[in-house]
Amino acid sequence: MQPDISEFSYGYALTEELIHGSGLAIQAAPLFPSLIAEGKVGGGYDVQIPFVGFPLFLQFKLSDCMIRHTAWEVQQGLLSPPFYRMHLRPKKHSMQHQLLLDLEAKGELVYYVAPHFHLPSELNDAYLNRQVINRSVFFKPSQIGPLPDDDWHHVAFHAGQPAYFCSEPRLLQDESKSRERFDSDLLQGLTERRQLDGSYQSLARLASEMLECLREQIQPDEMHSSEFDQIGSREPRFQIAFLARAFFGCEIILIRPRD
Repeated sequence: MQPDISEFSYGYALTEELIHGSGLAIQAAPLFPSLIAEGKVGGGYDVQIPFVGFPLFLQFKLSDCMIRHTAWEVQQGLLSPPFYRMHLRPKKHSMQHQLLLDLEAKGELVYYVAPHFHLPSELNDAYLNRQVINRSVFFKPSQIGPLPDDDWHHVAFHAGQPAYFCSEPRLLQDESKSRERFDSDLLQGLTERRQLDGSYQSLARLASEMLECLREQIQPDEMHSSEFDQIGSREPRFQIAFLARAFFGCEIILIRPRD
């Protein structure tokens, strides 16, 4: 069954919960809360980032709910229905997955996140009970690894069971540990990750890093060098916002210790 919710609504619900009710010793805020808010009195986001922190890149995915015993994973003896599939964009359509791999390899914290639900009523229940994070699964791009070909691939998972990269099945992790690993990465990142401090220099460093990932993966016939130069001529904050959404497909959350 295909999801009956949008990535936007799921991403909003998870981001809000991460910001206001994660239960961890962290504070979180979107790196770019709203372009509309810029320039307004008291906004301040057009001047500097409001606090020191490290960036968390989240790529939101939706989940197909598999309910039939004819599903491939059931036939292979991997999972029992109901379970979920998180689809990855194939290389023939997008270099998004490889870009996320490259960004993670440069030292940034990058995660795919997908829900253990697919219906509006389930999203509402998770949101109202502050269970969106608990009812989600988290995978680093490096756990999945490079895509082996241009075909479609997905990650199959179910709460408390192993997760598999498919089509040729490969065990990824015990799904029950994905939230634990995610929380650990957020806390360790407070001391181990490179920080943004609101300065032009720190934003320029991140923008340059993201643009370098793009240059390494985009073919000359897909994007001319002049277009790279045009992007690079923008202020770093706009480079980061555009690259994150247009190519990496990510929301960026800034993480710092809780006061």
